[in-house]
Amino acid sequence: MLVKTKTNQLTFVDGRFYHDEDGNYFPSATTLLEAYPKPFALIQWMKEVGSKADEIRDNAGRRGSTVHQLTEDYDHGMECKLLDDNNRPKYSLEEWNMFERYVEFSVNHKPVHAMIEQTFVSNHLKFAGTLDRICTIDGKTYVLDIKTSNGIYNSYWLQLAAYRELYDHSVRTS
Repeated sequence: MLVKTKTNQLTFVDGRFYHDEDGNYFPSATTLLEAYPKPFALIQWMKEVGSKADEIRDNAGRRGSTVHQLTEDYDHGMECKLLDDNNRPKYSLEEWNMFERYVEFSVNHKPVHAMIEQTFVSNHLKFAGTLDRICTIDGKTYVLDIKTSNGIYNSYWLQLAAYRELYDHSVRTS
């Protein structure tokens, strides 16, 4: 079942694929990482919450998308406000707190963004992905991936390594 399309992206319930200039489709790094074993604690949690797991996952996805949009707006210099014109919250306090942590990170580390939400597709590497940020902090280049989950899993480090490889490959071949 197709969920969403972008110019060069197809998103299904169980994966995301990007195509290159020749129309060849490649899986996203996160789609490939779905094969990585789930942590025992996550499996236990899924058993405990049972049928509510999908609803909790979907809510977390929406929250993550909202926080990502806030951080992107912030990094593009747009004004981000908690309250709308009628003084009603536009975001949940949880979303706003996550955004505030990102702002705190940005103020403390002063990243200089080379790229924001940049998609890379490599027919050489046979995968693709959208990197949240490529930035420089204190003269070093970093790939940043914004996370809103309560835990950092081993697959997170693999995702960052894959994104770094996509970025490095694009720099070497351009």
